[in-house]
Amino acid sequence: MIKITDLQFQIGAKSILEDINLEIPRGVFAAIIGPNGAGKSTLIKLLLGTLDFKTGSIEIDGIPHRQWLKDHSFGYLPQREEYDRFFPATALDIALMGIAGNVPFGKRLSSAHKADALDAMRMCGIESKASDLIGNLSGGEFQRLLLARAIVTKSDYLILDEPEAGIDRPGVTSFFKLLKQLNEQGKTIITVSHDLHTLSEYCSFLICLNRRLHCHNKTELVNAEIIHKTFGEGVRLIDKDY
Repeated sequence: MIKITDLQFQIGAKSILEDINLEIPRGVFAAIIGPNGAGKSTLIKLLLGTLDFKTGSIEIDGIPHRQWLKDHSFGYLPQREEYDRFFPATALDIALMGIAGNVPFGKRLSSAHKADALDAMRMCGIESKASDLIGNLSGGEFQRLLLARAIVTKSDYLILDEPEAGIDRPGVTSFFKLLKQLNEQGKTIITVSHDLHTLSEYCSFLICLNRRLHCHNKTELVNAEIIHKTFGEGVRLIDKDY
């Protein structure tokens, strides 16, 4: 479980997040939604430990956040990952990056590491692309590869920042079906998204964020009117039609 208590975050005099009190139970498929500038990506970066906060606390599985991060990691799929399509890396090379951080300095990746990476790629339906150069992958294939890289960390938590970006509707549906399968296998999934239509079908826990937050259960997720009443007309949810 992720427990956030009295979290505040600001940059200079600008308040980004205020009075965040939130518990994300283990095993949920959670979605974070809200308008641009609401602090969604900031909240993700605070969880990942790439930003520091001075006020409030975060606990993961009952352990203080920074202490937990010393011995564990999140599987993470960033909002957009820039890469050189002409760089001579294979899909398997990218998947193995999810393991590299856990390998002692100077040690080589083993055949067992390779097997783990291939297993993650198989789960994501892209094992056949293992030897392909990354420049030859479609947008949807590359997203699945990044998900495989996140899975190979073997974290119980997967965090995704707008994973549907740059994927067409069939690709988005297929991707979220895969996430749902991972969730049913025990992964706690937290995704930032604007795609209300897809979220209403696959997610079980909703986090509405606009500097402050309010949480709804799944039955309320499909009712955008409730969300607008909660946050006002400043919230603009996008039901993508692709």
